[in-house]
Amino acid sequence: MKNLSKFNKFVLAVAFQVAVILTIILLKVVILTGGTEITLRIEPVDPTSPLRGDYLAFRYTDLSAISPYTLGVINTKNGETVYVILKEDGGYWSAKSVQTKKPEGDNTIFLKGKVVSGAPESSGWPANYYSTNPTLQIVYGTENYFIPQGKGQNLNLRDKKAMAVVSVDTEGNAALKKILLDGQPWP
Repeated sequence: MKNLSKFNKFVLAVAFQVAVILTIILLKVVILTGGTEITLRIEPVDPTSPLRGDYLAFRYTDLSAISPYTLGVINTKNGETVYVILKEDGGYWSAKSVQTKKPEGDNTIFLKGKVVSGAPESSGWPANYYSTNPTLQIVYGTENYFIPQGKGQNLNLRDKKAMAVVSVDTEGNAALKKILLDGQPWP
């Protein structure tokens, strides 16, 4: 690197940054085109931001807050990756079980998520931990949907059936395809 001119170093730095961005885009395109399409129920959290513009921040009704009692996830901690195995139920998908190891099997549909709260910060659980923290909060990286400018004004999802169509690859990575309101693509 010492023999390269400043211009060549600059070109290499820019080329590296472009390669990283193109790789991220390519990975999302691969998930969108080759993944399994599933529909998930959503609940809005925040419809707009003065700094980010119009976007829909939401959580998954059946997947974002998970009870460790009912779905069998034990000994997990905040910040840990979990795999939420899904089952289809009435046209949408919900959590069947949660585990800390990647599921095996060709026909298993699952999402890879991260526990952000609700579990202890480290291993070694107090006996009554879940009596005060009854749910694990899990994020999947697909909880924001950017809306074309001006389309998010006066948006009220409280009285609508809101769904997210998500494409999932065999590793549990997801990419958001579209939002449905009362069964119709939006916006």
